Amino acid sequence: MNIIQNTKTYFGERAIRSYLKTSDRQVSACNLVSAKSIGILFNATYQVSFEIVKEMVKNLSTKNNSIDVLGYVDSKQLIDHYLYRKGFDFFTHKQLNWFYKPETESVNKFIKKPFDILINLSLDEPYPIQYILATSKARFKVGKYSEEQPYLDLMIDLEKEKATMNDLKTELEKDLAKVKLKNKDVEKIIDKKIQTEMQMNFLINQLIHYLSLIKN
Repeated sequence: MNIIQNTKTYFGERAIRSYLKTSDRQVSACNLVSAKSIGILFNATYQVSFEIVKEMVKNLSTKNNSIDVLGYVDSKQLIDHYLYRKGFDFFTHKQLNWFYKPETESVNKFIKKPFDILINLSLDEPYPIQYILATSKARFKVGKYSEEQPYLDLMIDLEKEKATMNDLKTELEKDLAKVKLKNKDVEKIIDKKIQTEMQMNFLINQLIHYLSLIKN
């Protein structure tokens, strides 16, 4: 990081710490069956993430719950097929302030909604997603384990599950075995897709498993 990025990060982290000191959020564990409102937050920069989340929403949706999805695209413009997607809101790098705080009506609405469960499916920790997680009014926040996100109430440590994920990676690679790759850039894109798909699917399966064990 250069000095400007370090300065932005400093003020961003200070904003989160300042909020957490005054937050009166009450944690209330909830399972997926009992949840009436579910929020899903994810990094939508890669299209494969969007496809996975779309399938998850389809599987979790019932007549007894409502699901709101918010995706962050680390770009200055949205990918065309994200536009007007019902039930999905997106924000971009262009909609961040000086220290990367997201400033849109859809983000503010998402933060203020007291979801029974907020599911973070981001595999990394970009500041805009950290900020939303930290300030969200959700009663129960779940996602991937990270030392950078101590505000989650239930976390899945993917690093401890590498053996299982490697088996999953092998299966995903088999699906692409017939594709002849000659361009190294294409190979990198495919590998990124495999890694993202593997980790997100595993994270989703683990979260659903542990949320199902919660008794309300």
